[in-house]
Amino acid sequence: MKYGKPELHELPVPDIVSLGAYADQLQLEAEARGEVLPPPIRLQIGEPDFRTPEHIRQAAIESITNEVQTYGPAGGWPWLRERLAEKVRQINGYQVDASNIAVSMGGTGGLLSTLLATLNPGDEVLIPDPCWPIYLPQLQIAGAIAVRYPLDPANDWLPDLSRLDEQVTPRTRMLLINTPGNPTGAVFPRTVIAELLEFARRHDLYLLSDECYDQLVFEGEHISPATLLSRQELEEGRFIGIYTFSKAYAMTGWRIGYVVAGTRLIKTLVDVLNANLTNISTPIQRAALAALTGPQDCIEVMRESYRRRRDLVVAQLKAAGRYSYTPHGAFYTLIDVSSRHGEPRGGRQFSLDLIGVSNVTVTPGQGFGAISDEYVRISLAASEQALLLGVQAICRLADR
Repeated sequence: MKYGKPELHELPVPDIVSLGAYADQLQLEAEARGEVLPPPIRLQIGEPDFRTPEHIRQAAIESITNEVQTYGPAGGWPWLRERLAEKVRQINGYQVDASNIAVSMGGTGGLLSTLLATLNPGDEVLIPDPCWPIYLPQLQIAGAIAVRYPLDPANDWLPDLSRLDEQVTPRTRMLLINTPGNPTGAVFPRTVIAELLEFARRHDLYLLSDECYDQLVFEGEHISPATLLSRQELEEGRFIGIYTFSKAYAMTGWRIGYVVAGTRLIKTLVDVLNANLTNISTPIQRAALAALTGPQDCIEVMRESYRRRRDLVVAQLKAAGRYSYTPHGAFYTLIDVSSRHGEPRGGRQFSLDLIGVSNVTVTPGQGFGAISDEYVRISLAASEQALLLGVQAICRLADR
């Protein structure tokens, strides 16, 4: 039987999918017994719970109605790339032109295309522990090897810089960073970004900066490594920035993001995009343009909602004696569910038990990395009532 590459076929089903399916299964089993359960409180899914703003949706409709839907440039239409360059200059704080930008199928597509454009089989990439789990299959698809560097739970989940050098080998080609971070919500300060950039220079590495939550910061500020580079250094291609419309504009299902890098590297990336998907459809790009040029208050409304929910969760954790840190960006919180009695407790079994006991779904920390094994991640993209009840249920079960 043929089933493709074994290392890809044998990847486990993501916890976000499997635990959601398990909650649905319990609902159906209860119905079969004649019981009625309330709907699960779903705190595992990391996507905005807001609808895409009207002016963005309308722009796509107008494009479908009025424009001929042809193939477009693999790197995106010039009118969108030019406006993206302006956004990067205004919001992210560094100078680029349209030639420094390629439009991708979401931030996820931008990440995978970048890995395919830069890495050879056997190359090693330093990735954070914990991190967004999709980095791992993407590296496998590119034939590269993930090498974990630790984030420090005792220091707001910032990188343990003292341990980075010891993880470099002759095959190390890239350092991947993510700030604001998933699953931690950590926002790296300028001093940490500067040290990470110097580390990449010292070892001649690509610095791949996943900045998909760049406009969802509650305290401090988002610092892109590119702000610490001269224009000439940017053009040398060491820095690669990944951005998306998914989070700031509640456009997850639209699948549009973009990559920023030196013009020669962007040319290589566009070749990968061309071979992979030809182009992003014009109505989606028109919607993205409307997001950039239309009212921006939608971002503030969502950001403040996440901030209020973050504060509610932090207050509940403090009241229950389960507080460990305050996330400063994105819309996630890692909750320490370790036993107070010293016995090991894995986040996956805890998450399964939580569904059975309280009908609450969370994401086990071990799916993000070894360091977060005794944690679970919750998403702040849920109602305040759901978060209140969900966190209370988590703390009750954790204290058993």
